[in-house]
Amino acid sequence: MLALGVFIGSLICIAVRKTTNWSDAAKVVVALIGAALSGTVFTFIEKILGTSLGAAMFMYPVGLAWSLVWLYADQSIEHIKSTDSNQRTAGWLHIAGIILGTIFVLLLLLSESFRALLPK
Repeated sequence: MLALGVFIGSLICIAVRKTTNWSDAAKVVVALIGAALSGTVFTFIEKILGTSLGAAMFMYPVGLAWSLVWLYADQSIEHIKSTDSNQRTAGWLHIAGIILGTIFVLLLLLSESFRALLPK
């Protein structure tokens, strides 16, 4: 579910970054909400097939958020290159957050307690 969240989150972030015409914002918002909620398909699959995703279902929003952090990493590099000290600080904090968050997600994924949450 984490991988699905990262994939869908990446598509959403790329779509937002590539959108140049915000005059019809309603269509953009509807498309983004539809993409973000596409992970709910697995809830229906769970009910139809009778298999349980268990607590692993809650990794989907983590993946959505994590893709947002990674896809805006290039912005933090631009901030680090800036002459404004506040932007440089924000850029370095973003990089530190990426590193710490990546370590946390990897520990979470590789831990035995996480693996116990996955469906058998």
